[in-house]
Amino acid sequence: MRILFLSTAAIALSGCSWLGLGNNNHQQSYNSYKKQGGQYAKQAYSAPTSSCTSGNCLSRWNVEAAVGPEFSVGGGRAITGDFTSPLANTDINTIDMDDAYSTGYRAELGGSYAVSPNRKFIGNVFYSEAEGEDNLNLGTLNGDQLTGNLSDYKSYGAELGLRQYFNPVRAPLVKSIRPYVQGRVGLTRVGGIDLENTTLAGVANPATNAAFFDSAWVGSASGTIGVETPLTRYSTIALETGLRYVQEPGGDNSVLGGGPLAGINQGGGRTTVPLMLRGRYRF
Repeated sequence: MRILFLSTAAIALSGCSWLGLGNNNHQQSYNSYKKQGGQYAKQAYSAPTSSCTSGNCLSRWNVEAAVGPEFSVGGGRAITGDFTSPLANTDINTIDMDDAYSTGYRAELGGSYAVSPNRKFIGNVFYSEAEGEDNLNLGTLNGDQLTGNLSDYKSYGAELGLRQYFNPVRAPLVKSIRPYVQGRVGLTRVGGIDLENTTLAGVANPATNAAFFDSAWVGSASGTIGVETPLTRYSTIALETGLRYVQEPGGDNSVLGGGPLAGINQGGGRTTVPLMLRGRYRF
């Protein structure tokens, strides 16, 4: 799954040249876009102040911000019961990230630089957080029921990528929308995660928190699609979704190592589906 998402981001970052928008075709593409895009093209790419005789200079720099929910999906394990030792009367469950964590949120702030009317380099910083689900059924330990939960998943980092726009199309309620695809890769700092509120046979464990996942910098990648529409003369608003993958931070065995729960923390990779509302202002 990790390879799939990393490949998706790499393809989105480097595989758009087949659209005929590179090198000497920029001016021809721009002229074609103006004819097809109508009012949208005029709004989206006429510079706020222009010294060009044509009045259609390309606005290079943009400021962007985005926020929205982030849904955990299958593709990563939170509890790896299949890595634990097969002790007598001990049976630990395998639990996926989407079962261990509720829907979280993500916020981004960054910018973009237009290298052509249809292509932008993008970069951003972000923060993401999701709450751990309560009372996970962890399995049985010495024949007794074991429950608990993981502490909140918190991460932040930075990403770089490429966005490729397509020709505008007419749409209900708005004059037009402009579809796009984008891919990003980056570094993500995942905060340390603990195993919390454990109970055995209904009795709370005096050691309420046990270190579970390390705090670490890991790789991340995403591939998303979206649609954008003008909001004002110099700004647009977009809705986008896709897939995002964050690598596992590694297990913290300072407490669990050597005990009956050793190996329970060998997962940690997380796959999410963000649904982001993105605003962009061009200069």
